[in-house]
Amino acid sequence: MTRVVLWGPGQMGIGALRAVIQHPGLDLAGLIVHSKAKEGRDAGDLCGLPPTGVLATRATDAALAIDAEVVAYFATGDYRYREAADDIARCLRAGKNVVTTSLVPFCYPPAAEPDLREMLEAACRAGGTTLFNSGVEPGWINDLVPFVFSSSCARIDKITMQEILDYAPIAQPDIMYDFMGFAYPPETETPLQVPGRLNNLWSPVVWGLAAGLGLTLDRVDDTIEKWVTPETYETASGPLPAGTTGAMRFRLVGIAGGEERIVLEHITRMGEHSAPDWPRHPSPLGGYRVILEGMPTYTVDIEMHGRGSNMRGLSFATFMRPLNAIPAVVAAPPGVVSSHELPIVTGVMTGAEWTGVLA
Repeated sequence: MTRVVLWGPGQMGIGALRAVIQHPGLDLAGLIVHSKAKEGRDAGDLCGLPPTGVLATRATDAALAIDAEVVAYFATGDYRYREAADDIARCLRAGKNVVTTSLVPFCYPPAAEPDLREMLEAACRAGGTTLFNSGVEPGWINDLVPFVFSSSCARIDKITMQEILDYAPIAQPDIMYDFMGFAYPPETETPLQVPGRLNNLWSPVVWGLAAGLGLTLDRVDDTIEKWVTPETYETASGPLPAGTTGAMRFRLVGIAGGEERIVLEHITRMGEHSAPDWPRHPSPLGGYRVILEGMPTYTVDIEMHGRGSNMRGLSFATFMRPLNAIPAVVAAPPGVVSSHELPIVTGVMTGAEWTGVLA
């Protein structure tokens, strides 16, 4: 059993906390929270499970002194990216390996910001530890699915990876509205839309896929298209007023020799009625599509759901990749790694409510 300290049982981390407690290969050793309301509560009570004996604490130093091999870091990095990186460096220096979904560009570290990469590499050296960031997209949709199908291609001309989802059921107005820009007039520049931010966040997975396939890109371009709603309606994040952004379509395009070779595209709606002319996924739940054009050409459609909720399934698809990778991360040499450096992470069939450890 690998002992784990979980940091940040919030929107994403609460499901990850439940997963760690139930995981056959992991043992919850500590729980770091930011909220006074959560401090002192049993980890099981926080996520709807029986008592574990592990109490939530805001005393970070004490939690990092616990005998554990790994910190599973799920505190948000959307608004506090640098702060999240500082937190993670603190864990690494304290001798704790880290798995996380919070540092999006570090799905492919060589293309992440050089100053943060240097800081995190130095922290790994100081602590003799390893950092792995992954998720679903950015994550295994980019660094696993295309590689699997590329192995049976004679020629690959272009790869397109699409997220096609309805975000209306997500009750996270700070991320959906204030960060991404839904429910704001289309001319509003929210943090995601600050020039360069989209490219900084998502282009590393384009660069990483190209590197893995031996393709040298000239550049990665980005664009955002918006659909404006003609009427006011409600989402789980709150009212979405008429005249504001109700759907968003952004593209990251890897260019080589003047041609589009790798495309990452998000077609994201706030409500199924939004952007009626944009592409839809064949599943009513939405999902992901990966298209490899070449010989042969593959179109791979992926849906995910969890007991009737596509968002619950999407959450598990996001945090289970880093959690299942924990044994491989512990075994890896110190440093900031991507899936390129790790063995294939799989699940095992245990008959439990959900399954998964490194085979």
